[in-house]
Order: sequence, then C-alpha cells, then structure tokens
Amino acid sequence: MAFFAWSEIVFAQSYYPAPAGAEQRLEAAEAEKLSLRKSQASMSSEASSWFDVTYDSLGLTVDAQTSYLKGIVTIAGICRADNSSQLTLDLNNALRIDSILIGGVQRPFVQAPNSFAVTLDRAYQPGENLSATIFYEGVPAATGLGSIIFNSHFGVPWVYTLSEPYGAKDWWPCKNDPSDKADSADIVVTCDSSYKVGSEGILASIVNHGNGTSTTHWKERYPIASYLVSIAFSNYIQFSNWYRYSPADSMEVLNYILPEDSLAAFQVLPLVPGMLSVYSNLYGQYPFIREKYGHSEFASGGMEHQTMTSLGSFVENTVSHELAHQWFGDMITCRTWSDLWLNEGFAQYSSALYLETKYGVASYWDYMNVQMHAALPAAGEVGNPDTSTAASLFNSPLIYNKGASILHMLRHVMGDSVFFLAMHAYANDPQLQYSNAGIHDFERVCESVSGRKLAYFFNEWIYGTGYPDYIYSWEWKPTGGAAGLTVTVVQPADRTNPPFFTMPIDIRITVNGKDTTAALFNDAATQSFTIPCSSQPSAVAFDPDGWILKRVYPASEVPPAAIELEQNYPNPFNAGTKIKYSVPRTEQVSLRIYDILGRRITTLVDTKQVSGLYEVEWSPGNLASGVYVYRLITGEGQVEKKMILLR
Repeated sequence: MAFFAWSEIVFAQSYYPAPAGAEQRLEAAEAEKLSLRKSQASMSSEASSWFDVTYDSLGLTVDAQTSYLKGIVTIAGICRADNSSQLTLDLNNALRIDSILIGGVQRPFVQAPNSFAVTLDRAYQPGENLSATIFYEGVPAATGLGSIIFNSHFGVPWVYTLSEPYGAKDWWPCKNDPSDKADSADIVVTCDSSYKVGSEGILASIVNHGNGTSTTHWKERYPIASYLVSIAFSNYIQFSNWYRYSPADSMEVLNYILPEDSLAAFQVLPLVPGMLSVYSNLYGQYPFIREKYGHSEFASGGMEHQTMTSLGSFVENTVSHELAHQWFGDMITCRTWSDLWLNEGFAQYSSALYLETKYGVASYWDYMNVQMHAALPAAGEVGNPDTSTAASLFNSPLIYNKGASILHMLRHVMGDSVFFLAMHAYANDPQLQYSNAGIHDFERVCESVSGRKLAYFFNEWIYGTGYPDYIYSWEWKPTGGAAGLTVTVVQPADRTNPPFFTMPIDIRITVNGKDTTAALFNDAATQSFTIPCSSQPSAVAFDPDGWILKRVYPASEVPPAAIELEQNYPNPFNAGTKIKYSVPRTEQVSLRIYDILGRRITTLVDTKQVSGLYEVEWSPGNLASGVYVYRLITGEGQVEKKMILLR
C-alpha cells in the first residue's frame, strides 16, 4: 500500500498529485461497504417513539437455496407515554406478517410498505412492560442496501447481512433507530446443518435436528442497536486466536472464513489480539470482554457488527478500523445518523493510532497525510451530513477522511496528554457507555478534561465547511535594538461558514542551521505576529508538521481569483506537450482537446479538483499535424487556447 507523505508543508505551488492507492479511501476495503449503500427504500424509522426496546429475540429459519425466510421475532419494551394503544414497528412488506401476539393473544394489525401497526389489547401507561411476537415469512426485498444477501461461492450457498443504517427492517421486524438499544438479544438461526452460523455474543448451543438442518443460538447480553444485529453462514472454516488481557484471563477471537480465503485470513487476523491490546490501553478494556470478538466473512469490505465484525477484505487497516468501532459505534453508538462522525471518524482515526503504536510515528504521519489529502474535496458539514440517502450519509471524504483529520487536529490543539485523557474519558463516561452519544457529548467531555472552551474548534470544523486557505508572509528586521520576525497570516475573505478559521499555528524558524518552533493563535482573517529573533532566518515554515487541514500559499503564490489556462509548452510540439491551469476553488473540472473543426479528440481531465495549480501532459499519438484547441471547463465558465502539432 502506497502512502503520500508531506516532507514540507510550505508549498512552492498548491498542486500535488493524489497519492498512489489513496483513491479517496476509507481504506479501500471499507469503501466496498459503501457500494452496497447506493439506495434504500426508506431512510427513516416509522416505529413508535413511545416504545423503549429492552429485548429482541430473533428466531429465523433460512432456506439459502430459495432465499426464503421464516421468522418468529419477539420484541419487549417499556411504555414511555400515556394511553398508548397502538404499536408501530419497522418491517419491509416484502415479508408478509401471518399474525402478531400481544401478551400471548392474537391482535389485529395493518402492514404498510416499511412498517406495521398492531392494535394493543388496551391502553398502556408510562412504565408498563409490553411485548409483541411477530410471525412472518417471505423472500426479503432487494432494496439496494444489501440488508440480507443470498450469495454463493464455488456453488455453495453463502448468506449474510449488513443493516446499517436502516436495513434491519428488510429481514426482521424491529425498531430501526440507533438511539434505542435493546438491553440484550437472542439470535437463533435454523439452516443447513453443514454451515456454521456467526452472530453476536456467546455461542449458546448448536442443535442438529437429524434432517439436514441445525439450529444455532447466539446470546448477546450487552446493549445492542438493531443495525448491529447480524447473521452470516456458509461452509466456513473456523479458527481462533486469543486475547490475553491478564495473566489468568483470555478472550476468544473467533473467525469464520471461507476455505478459499483461509491463507489471507491466517496472515492478517492473528494481528487482532495485538490490536485489542493497543485499543484497550488507549480507550479502556475491550467493551464486550465477557463475550468474544471475531469475524464472519462476507462479500463486502467490513461492517462492525457487535462482537463479530463482518469482513470481506483481509487488510490490516480495515481490520483495525472495524475493531475500533467496538468502542465507537457499538459500545457508544451515535444518537442520530447526523452524529455519524462519532462512529466513522473515530474508527478511521483509531487506525492511525494503532499504526503509530505498532510501527512508529512515521507510519502515523503516512496514514494521516493520506487522510488529509483525501479530505480536501469534502463538501458539507461533518455534524450535519446529508441523511436523505445511505450513499450521501456515508460520504467518504467528509465523514471518514475529514472526520479522522478533525481528531488529528484536535490532538494538536489539546496537546497529546490531554487529548488521550479526553478520548479515554469519553469512552468511559458512565452516561455514554453502552448507550448513545451526540457530538455535543464529546465536546462536553473534551472541555471538562482540558478545562478549556473548545466551542470555536467544534463550530468551525464540525458545523463549518471546507478548510482554511492561508496566505502568509514574513519579514525580519531589527526593531529598536532588538531583532524581530513579523509573520503575517491572511485568510481570503471568500468564505461564509466560517468566515475564517481560528486555529493555533506552528511556525518553524531556521536560524544558523537551528530550528525553533513558535506557536501562534490565529483568530482573525488578517493578523500579524511579532516573534523575537536575534538573527535573520534562512527559512520560515508554516505548520511544518502538517497538523492543520488546509492549503498554504506564500504571499507570492496567492491562489487565483478565477480559472486560468496557460499556453502549452512546448508549442509547436511533436511527441508531447504540457498544459498548466489554475482553479480558484473546489469544483468539477474538465480539460478537453478538439481539432480545428470542433470535434472532440480526447478528455484529459474530468473530475472534481480542489483550488490550486495543475499540470497535465498530452501525447498526441498518431494525430496529423495541424492546429488543435484545448478547452478548460469549470462551474466558473470556460477558456480555451490553440496549439500547433508539427510532424
């Protein structure tokens, strides 16, 4: 895997190529998970808000050959409102309900496309317990999410689920809301007896019925959100590693892997006990230590199903990302999908901390440089993502890459010791453990631990958009007998949210071959700082270590105010020529070549690009001599120039 490393932050120009293999990734395998999330029939829960789920029992009979599912699901909960006489729960109506029992008595119900409403036996009052048992069956609908997949490998059936964010209703009736976690769950699956079934919690039993089927019972006794419930089965091979968390105690890391992928799994998954140690030292003991951790293979990238991640790619960074979710996502679950940063940004950044701990600081920076580069095109607010579709919600540059970059920046703002104390305090907050959190909860913990007001940071990075453009200059001169360095920082006045970024900025000053770093607190759009400096510096570097997500321009390299297209060089040309152009802000960019009659010859660029200077090389191949036109097209307009090809 190739990473892009910044060796110097003050760029001579603002263009640099995307790092090899960094395709706006989560890591690459994590991005595969998003491919299943392109559409979904309903991006909300219709379940009754007054019903507080306490227990889920799933009894499923699955025919992998016919994709047919029969289920008996019991959902228990507590009434939280007066005179509640009708209960609504989520279920896709491709699955037909046969009957519903309330208190053991059959009750009338009405099915809608993505939910059903059952008339209760009476009006329930706050504090009263209630349970519903739903009998249903059918072929689950394909909603585009991949909620339950009937697949095969080498002719062998292979069934698995991925329900985040609202896909659980495609295969079992539930309250499909991340903020309402059941206190416990039982997942009981009957299928072909030759298959192993993976799910959450502890394996309670496997009963072989002697008729070619068996029933596997998993018991989850920690609180769990509906989207974290999963099943996966096929002719898996099984192997285990052990996480030894004390001299006398260990926990199983259980792996169900397809036979053909066992070699790759054997190379990577034994690293997991070490990952568990790293994260337990950072955040507190693995949160499901009384049960297990493990993996069931499926055909996507990775999904952090509680205590048993579904994994489709045996890549170290993907494995560490999904494991980190057991703390951030599974133990502490985002309260709403607008708080998704608390799941995905934290898991993405945790992989950086794992790499730093295991392989050293250089590995941390290699990883974070890739994340920050991939975050530059991010559009929108991290704390207010587009939740209208699953694809827009799970926005890689915004939620994953920028999400990780925000924690990276917060680490520098707070300082290492305070930052890690805050991360540990957040993961161990008794109000949040095994429950839900909003972004404001994390902000509260950070302010409590640091003793500092951090609203400025959260407001601009979580609820603001983009990143700062900095134009800086410096001047050294003796002043009144004491030499001083004046550094001026300007953020162009073309932003609204925020109008400028308030951030601490490191300035590295090189004098006589020795480096000194000064910390400046930039809280204005235009600001000058005077730093005592006895001799004239040979270099002044702006944020030299790369702690800030940004673009930096020395005063002589101010970003263009409008699109610019330079004359190609050389011109005339033969074997090839270079074309330079500038874009003033992030937007869709096309660079096309036409012949003199206006016929398009080729497209050299057709992608979204951040503000900066770019250079593209064109080789005309076997084209005939003549005059050609190259045209730059953006949302700002278009500009074109002519060039001459001579053979």
